Amino acid sequence: DDFLNTVGQELRAPLTSIKTALTLLSSPSLKGPQRQRYMEMIGNECDRQSTLINGVLNLLQLEGELGHVAVQPLQLADVVPGVVSTYQPIAQEKGVMLAYTISENLPPTACPETWVRQIVINLLHNCIRFTPQGGEVWVTAQLQHEFIELQFRDTGIGIPSADLPRVFDHFYRGRQVSDGEPEGAGLGLTIVQQLLLYCGGSIKVESELSKGSTFRVLLPIYQQ
Repeated sequence: DDFLNTVGQELRAPLTSIKTALTLLSSPSLKGPQRQRYMEMIGNECDRQSTLINGVLNLLQLEGELGHVAVQPLQLADVVPGVVSTYQPIAQEKGVMLAYTISENLPPTACPETWVRQIVINLLHNCIRFTPQGGEVWVTAQLQHEFIELQFRDTGIGIPSADLPRVFDHFYRGRQVSDGEPEGAGLGLTIVQQLLLYCGGSIKVESELSKGSTFRVLLPIYQQ
């Protein structure tokens, strides 16, 4: 009930802004620059609405997959490099150095491939988004007792210490990006945490303002 109430509030906010902008656009005394500004506002709020809806649908799809995903041994070296490669052009365009080190000698994980891909995509997107030009993003993996630790480290803007306990909450959007970048739905880290809970893994974050963040993902090792 709390989640549905929050979803309703989040979806209502863009609609309120769109309705306000449409009312202002009907003014006969509206000047050209003002009209353009209100049109841009409508476009941005439509994008925000679409992002929110897609995020909620992804959560619902995730719930529907539970119990229907077959667990097979998965080598991270077969998945992670390919995902990182698809983000190289995005990182290069932003002026961010993106690199990875994934050993082929690591044991296989018991987390389904589609879930691993989703985890890597969300965390990689998050790191690049909050890392300014000239920064670095690293993806590494190592053995950690009965788990494989998949680490995402960036030299980005960081997260305030007071916000760290909330970063995995639904619709959390504590960090600010540039004015020209659309606001996210605040569901990416929630989806990552849920996927890890379902496969027996976990995630934690360490961060320092203006120095960067490190997300440590523990994936269960496949047991025959």
